[in-house]
Amino acid sequence: MRLFITLFTALLMSCLYAHAQQSVFSQKYKPAFTSGTVKKYIKDMERQTRVSISYSTAYVDVKRVVQLQQVEQTLYDALTMILDGQNLRLEESNGKILVMHAADNKQPTTSRQVLNGYVKEQQTGEVLIGAVVYVPELSIGTATNSYGFYSLSLPAGRHRVICSYIGYASDSFYTDKIQAGRHDVQMKLHSELKEVDVVSDKETSPDHVHLTNSDIKSRPSILGENDVMRALQYVSGVQSGVDGTNAVMVRGGDPGQNLNLLDGVPLYYVDHFFGLTSVYNSEAIRSVDFHKGAFPSRYGGRLSSVIDVNTKDGDMQRWGGQFNMGIVKSSLSIEGPIKKDKASIMLSARRTWFDLLWRPFTKELAINFYDINGKANYIINKNNRVYLSFYNGRDGIRSTFFGTGTEARWGNTLASAKWNTVVNPKLFVNTILTYSRFRYTLEDTRQVLDNGTVNSSGKYTGNSSINEVALRVRAQWYATASQRVEIGGHFSTAQFIPTELLSFDSKSVYTTTIVPADKFQSNEFAFFVEDEIKLTDKWMIRPGIHIANWFSERFDYSNVQPRFYTNYAFTPKHSIYGSFTKMAQFLHLISNNTYGLPTDFWLPSSDRIEPEEATLYTIGYAAKPARRLSFNIEGYYKDLKNTITYNMGKNLFDNSLQWDEKIIQGTGWSYGGEVSAKWDLGKITWTTAYTLSWTWRKFAQLNEGRPFPFRFDRRHNLRTSLLYKPSQKLDLAASWTYMTGEAITMPDQIYPDLDNNLHIAPSSITTSSNYTYNYVQWNNYRLPAIHRLDIGANFTKKREKAERTWSAGFFNVYGRPNVMFVELVSEGANGAFKLKGISVLQFVPYLSYKLDF
Repeated sequence: MRLFITLFTALLMSCLYAHAQQSVFSQKYKPAFTSGTVKKYIKDMERQTRVSISYSTAYVDVKRVVQLQQVEQTLYDALTMILDGQNLRLEESNGKILVMHAADNKQPTTSRQVLNGYVKEQQTGEVLIGAVVYVPELSIGTATNSYGFYSLSLPAGRHRVICSYIGYASDSFYTDKIQAGRHDVQMKLHSELKEVDVVSDKETSPDHVHLTNSDIKSRPSILGENDVMRALQYVSGVQSGVDGTNAVMVRGGDPGQNLNLLDGVPLYYVDHFFGLTSVYNSEAIRSVDFHKGAFPSRYGGRLSSVIDVNTKDGDMQRWGGQFNMGIVKSSLSIEGPIKKDKASIMLSARRTWFDLLWRPFTKELAINFYDINGKANYIINKNNRVYLSFYNGRDGIRSTFFGTGTEARWGNTLASAKWNTVVNPKLFVNTILTYSRFRYTLEDTRQVLDNGTVNSSGKYTGNSSINEVALRVRAQWYATASQRVEIGGHFSTAQFIPTELLSFDSKSVYTTTIVPADKFQSNEFAFFVEDEIKLTDKWMIRPGIHIANWFSERFDYSNVQPRFYTNYAFTPKHSIYGSFTKMAQFLHLISNNTYGLPTDFWLPSSDRIEPEEATLYTIGYAAKPARRLSFNIEGYYKDLKNTITYNMGKNLFDNSLQWDEKIIQGTGWSYGGEVSAKWDLGKITWTTAYTLSWTWRKFAQLNEGRPFPFRFDRRHNLRTSLLYKPSQKLDLAASWTYMTGEAITMPDQIYPDLDNNLHIAPSSITTSSNYTYNYVQWNNYRLPAIHRLDIGANFTKKREKAERTWSAGFFNVYGRPNVMFVELVSEGANGAFKLKGISVLQFVPYLSYKLDF
């Protein structure tokens, strides 16, 4: 950690030193020659002073030969001399020098104009998030926010503005051609044009990844399912869980430390079908913003990452839809205008279908899931717009074998009402009211048969749920072209039922209700402020703070979370950056260690369980040495406090203790280096992401208080992919993955359990253990490394009113038996135990069909 603090301090001091120089006009300059063209002198000035000088050859005679004495003078004096007689004036803006025609601007140099509006897709009217609005002659720009809005303060006069977005053709306009500074930009998809010119957003942190719908669908899939979470696993610093699942663990964190948002509403469970796909329906998604560090101050409540997913608003121009059928599920999406250019709606639903096929043949096993996304929006006027969003999803599994029946159901329900308003050209305000619910139910039935007759039976029903209502307000003030301020806050109230158990025993003919914890009501108030400042054309800083208060009748926790990010660009193609971030988490995700089902419990902080905290330091270098080649190198150190796990051997369904007495808290830390690269050759795109990391945990009650590796401490994690698009009808994809095997805990001794030494009473119908395991070291065994090759292809054919796509491919082409689960089995006459690895996903083909209409 000391190394990271030292490097971060050095980075900050170097930036401060660069900024502490004199103003650009007063900087000293000594000509390297006595005679030369205006252009030659300007280049010499830029080289010596590192100050950018912008001009237009339309009114600057750069070929004119002038003379300067080789004596030290101010930059202003030198420029005035070489430009003498050309009817020009000089202006300083954001650390740059602008050479402007004297008649080009009749207003005083302090006069400003504010350009604002929305950037939209021309075909559908959908807003584009993260589009760059840039003025090349001034070298200033901004990016659209989460609702496609931009605001840019410019010197009064005529300026050319360029708008760009990946996958779309650049659009440009002149400020003197629009009225009142308001201009909505309509952009065309690149498939409709021959050339795409993209201007990058230089202010975006490399720790922020923006994915579009096409980015998600460009990755090879498993069982034909393109998924947000699986696409994020190709980002450096991101670890996956069990191979083949979509779990995301970021820089030593666990899945419960990710803030998952759907249209601004928090999600508490993101898996479908045991992790093979997520609740994010790719057909309904417009874009994803992923933050793994340098967290904006508006985010809070989780330690490791933010996954902010925005669904489509709905086509404002025409009705259309999409039908998709794959091996796992089928989906149908429709969208269109309720009133053209005024209101639109989007609906999307999907469901597994193979359980319907096998229902006539067996009733002993059923697995299914479904979800529904809905969104409507209405443009009241040019400054006000409202949205309504809805999501409902559910998973279910039912099995009946040998007198034992298990049925589990779990899912999320979300709703939100959103209002966006442009208060004035510089102020944008978003207000959102949200509702989020997660509920899990498990029913376990056992029957004891005697000669085919039921002798006794028992039933356990367990419930866990969260209900949250929140109000959030976020204001963005575009103070100047070089300063943007965000301020806001939220209030939420939530009710938690960690575990509620109903037990029935037919032999004793009684029913008991056991509630390990009272229904828990908590409240949270948070406030944030952030100021993004471009100090010069090379240096940007973004200080901020997030203050949160978590309280109820029994306790009151307050947490101050400072945030800081800085970026210094030595040249337009090379920059260094660093960040310091503190995060706090008041909710804790823990899995019950008794059942083999996804029985995850969200437990709130209490008077016994303190909030988790994380402090993250990052430092990195970003480069774009060629037009189509870019790479990034970054190091990080993360310190974790009050991280949580269950106490060894405790069962959350056991009612002998309160739930917060069955879990323990400790510390952790993670550090490592990350490398990512992208090479875009037009038809061929190669990307790679590599992470070298170490992750540790330490609990006083485990491993004799000594540090031990985190379960998903993967020393090496490499993902590389190749995309090839020879034509509009065909695209091919291949990716290769390598990961160090996970660390698991193995007992050093196993001996017969002669006295049935269990936490559950011996008479309980759930008693089934015959051995006692003695653990000395935690996570003392490393599973074999994981590696595999995935390939896929999309075959597209366009018709007059529709487009159909066949997708086919293979997951794990060479059939590597990557271990998903392990178990200890007793073999032989002497009962010797052996570790058995279970591998499921070997050489898995897929085929899917999609119809866009």
